Amino acid sequence: MHVLRVKKVEEIDYDDYVYDLVDVGDTHNFCNALGIISGNCCAYSFKTSPDDEDFQDKMYFKDGKHFSMGGWQVITLNCPRAAYRADGDDELLFTELKRLMDIAVEVLKIKKKWMTKIVESGRMPFATQRPKDPYTDEKGDVAVYLDELVYIVGVVGINEMIQYHYGKQMHEDKGALKLAVRAMTEMELYAKELSEREGMEISFSRTPAETTGQRFAVADLLNNEFKDKALRVVKGDVERALSILNETRDLPIYYTNGTHVPPNADISLAERIKIEHIFFPIVDGGDIMHIFLGEGYPDPRGVKSLALKIAKNTQTGYYAFTKDMTVCMDCSHVTMGLKEACEKCHSKNLDYISRITGYLQAVSGWNEGKKQELLDRIRYGANDVR
Repeated sequence: MHVLRVKKVEEIDYDDYVYDLVDVGDTHNFCNALGIISGNCCAYSFKTSPDDEDFQDKMYFKDGKHFSMGGWQVITLNCPRAAYRADGDDELLFTELKRLMDIAVEVLKIKKKWMTKIVESGRMPFATQRPKDPYTDEKGDVAVYLDELVYIVGVVGINEMIQYHYGKQMHEDKGALKLAVRAMTEMELYAKELSEREGMEISFSRTPAETTGQRFAVADLLNNEFKDKALRVVKGDVERALSILNETRDLPIYYTNGTHVPPNADISLAERIKIEHIFFPIVDGGDIMHIFLGEGYPDPRGVKSLALKIAKNTQTGYYAFTKDMTVCMDCSHVTMGLKEACEKCHSKNLDYISRITGYLQAVSGWNEGKKQELLDRIRYGANDVR
């Protein structure tokens, strides 16, 4: 990625909140004027309660105490395939989803047993170290609270699951959305049941699925049992995918991430927010709502106003505004939007930068499914962001 050079400095009539770039190239972090670091990472949240007796100590890193966020293992369910097997029967759909969760937990139990042996044999020195206090030279708290790490079961393709099972996508029919919420709630409750039964913290999540959305779609297209069913709901350039199916597995098709409305859904931003915010309280983490912007420059006050409305008036826990960028690999010129040639030197040796899940990345590193998703995305203009 090229360093972005300042081309001109312009004064604008704005005296409100701003962000400064901090180590964007490596850690994707931003810092606001109050010194608060905002990580531009994958979407993760944690459930530590403020009632925890160590909560304040962890907030201020007293005596080395800190939060340990993350999981031992993530397993993602192919939700559209559950619908293919259920063949229109609601109870069979829920039963199949729970069966997949049971299989996932069996794998997680193996991982737990294996990692317990690793820790007990001292083969995880970095995570179990106790860093010394630089002033007192005394050993502090353990680097990672391993007992706070969770085992994660996630979902991909809820929209396509509902589309096949119900006949409509989530944004097309209230009944479809209602069924999606019920299915997610059934899985949420079952994850809690499994946690109690197995004695391990199982987190129900929307997994990032940078590659999984494509992989599941391709796998179903290759399976004679599911191919015809998958063709009814899979997203992307299906015609091109079928034409090169015997040449490569990197196909321009995908299932929609998590509980998102499909990227190409031609609905208003308000309607997209209205649908997607419903699912945030159901999952323990991993969810994110994308607001993809067009090439125009929205008023900063409008962006702030919308951000505050989302934070105050919806259940959305994590959301991101994204503008695509075109980077010329010859002259380093950067342009907003996805261009076919450099506006400065007219070179076609280009790369693009956009958000893949929770973070910005060079598009050249994406698989064909994600590249197709980039093209399919509905982008909103300045009039939508206010």
